Amino acid sequence: MKVKIITILICTLMLSTFATAFSSEKTQIEPPNNETTNRDYSHNILGEYFTMTTCVPCKYAHAALKDLYKNDYHPFYYITYVYNKNSHSKQRKTELGISASPTVAWDGGYDSDIGGTSNETEKTRFNESIIECGNRNVKDIDLNLNVEWLGAVNNEPEDGETGVPIEQKMKWTISEMDIDVEIVNHETSQYNGHLHVQVTEINSSWYVDKWGLPYTFEFKDYAYNSDITINAGDSWDQTINWDGTEHDDGEDPPNYFDDLTQDNVMVIASAFDKDNEKYVDEVAGVVAGFDTDPKRFDLYFGNINPPPLVLENTTITEYSLHDGLNFSETYYWKVDVRNDKGEMDYGDIWSFTTRGNNPPNMPSSPQPWNESIDQSIKSNLSWTGGDPDGDDVTYDVYFGDHPLNMIQYESNQTETWWETPLLDFNKKYYWQIVAWEEYGLTTTGDVWNFRTEANLPPDKATDPFPEDGDPAVPEEGVVLKWNGSDPNIGDTIKFDVYFDDVNPPLTKRATNISENYFEVTYTLTKYKTYCWRIDTWDSQGEKTEGDVWCFTTGENHPPTNPEVTGPSQGKAGVEHEFTFVSEDSDGHDIRYRVRWDDGGAEDNTDYYPSGVEVKLSHTWSTTGQKDIQVKAYDIYNEDSEWVTFTFTSPRNRMVVLLEWLFDRFPILERLFDLL
Repeated sequence: MKVKIITILICTLMLSTFATAFSSEKTQIEPPNNETTNRDYSHNILGEYFTMTTCVPCKYAHAALKDLYKNDYHPFYYITYVYNKNSHSKQRKTELGISASPTVAWDGGYDSDIGGTSNETEKTRFNESIIECGNRNVKDIDLNLNVEWLGAVNNEPEDGETGVPIEQKMKWTISEMDIDVEIVNHETSQYNGHLHVQVTEINSSWYVDKWGLPYTFEFKDYAYNSDITINAGDSWDQTINWDGTEHDDGEDPPNYFDDLTQDNVMVIASAFDKDNEKYVDEVAGVVAGFDTDPKRFDLYFGNINPPPLVLENTTITEYSLHDGLNFSETYYWKVDVRNDKGEMDYGDIWSFTTRGNNPPNMPSSPQPWNESIDQSIKSNLSWTGGDPDGDDVTYDVYFGDHPLNMIQYESNQTETWWETPLLDFNKKYYWQIVAWEEYGLTTTGDVWNFRTEANLPPDKATDPFPEDGDPAVPEEGVVLKWNGSDPNIGDTIKFDVYFDDVNPPLTKRATNISENYFEVTYTLTKYKTYCWRIDTWDSQGEKTEGDVWCFTTGENHPPTNPEVTGPSQGKAGVEHEFTFVSEDSDGHDIRYRVRWDDGGAEDNTDYYPSGVEVKLSHTWSTTGQKDIQVKAYDIYNEDSEWVTFTFTSPRNRMVVLLEWLFDRFPILERLFDLL
């Protein structure tokens, strides 16, 4: 298999090298006239060319088609389907059962030419296929086609639209056309057919072939794709409106055809005989315009009808006033389109009316509720705002301890909440919100009030470290730790620390500290009991005396060497679970440090009670022996010895064989690197 891949790569390189020999075939198609060559054929022939942007030999088929068409050898049209970029092209490829690129299907599949190696070879094959199709017997029908490129369309705002924003831009497009199709049945029996009306770009503005030149008559989308029935001697006709802003390539995300230009569009219509394998009976093609691009515009706009001229001979397709429009006013506008011949397509007068403007909503739903009590001294004020017109709103926040003495704390903020400073206990406060919308209208909210809660004493200190009753605390480096809190959210607390070798402790070691830890700076006596207490103070001078905690100094023993259980072997890339357990003779909690022998991967667990099993999982990406190392630590960082547990992931035999081959034959590794 790999030998085949290398061979394909070499062949691809050779094809790319030979491509320069055909650079003389790089011709770009010119927009054709609308008259077909009058030769003794039964009908105009249709070629449907299927290609991909990645296809190298497709360029020969493309060059041959362009040459035949440009030199007017035959009365034929062709359509290019870039089916790896356009879902509609892919659908047509499926309908015709196309399996390779390049493929040119003639007359709906009556004949086909697949592949190709040079321009001349392809021209020879295409000539033969076209002549063969031209000699077919077909139904006697006439297919007539006409295209009218419309002027400025898709106007925004729409004519008569109301409630238009004052920032509205006037926009329009020029990608719309009316396609008139007529089919006359000269047969003595009913004609049962299928009609394609397809919009193509003469020179694609999206995709190029491997010559680096744009694809020609590149298919965009259908204007019509449906069955038709015409009685004997009767005719069928329809006007089809096609707008590039409403059609896309069917991809995800879609690409719309709103940038098509008139002089670069050709509409091709094909009638297929349903009673004869859906082969083509007739084809017609019309170019949408000659010497009409680029388009220029005269724009009329104002609040009077007819509106005055504001821009002349411009290329823009959108317009807005620098200072915006007025509220609740009707405006009139029109766009006249001037083509490159100087001809004018005069537009209709459109109108729209801008929206009115209302002040912002009254601020409501205050939190805390108006006249509420027992509020925290550190509160978040919030409210509901908004604007009935959807305009942006900002807010001013007024706050104080008297309704006539409020201070503006915030101005022009977008949030509908505000955090107060630290307030006093058991006090009444007042606040008010003023809302502003972006155009200057304002609404002043009601004055709301709330009362703060009464002060409560702080909570007792909790969670002592060392734990109360700990029998084996080291004599040096002892740090006392605890947690403190206050029932009044936002209130501040401080601590007094008592520490002594008597119970209750008598000596105050620290006063009014904000930290919840205290370091004993001297060496304690071994095998002696010490007691300590934390008194907590709040900002109002309220004190709560803490409980007395005691510990005994002594010899702290390290935890036992961990026991490791788990699989001794397994597959790489699969998660494996292991269990670790150790015991501490002093009853201290234990954590585990695990090295996985996997590129420095390491886990450190939380603390767990002595003797509790701890489970960890790991996945190795490589095979081979893995030495798992684990160590246990107690709360004073006394540690066990490292324990090693061996895990083996067997190596793949093919990998071992390849490594041996690469070592013995280095050229093989270089060949693999090329793949």
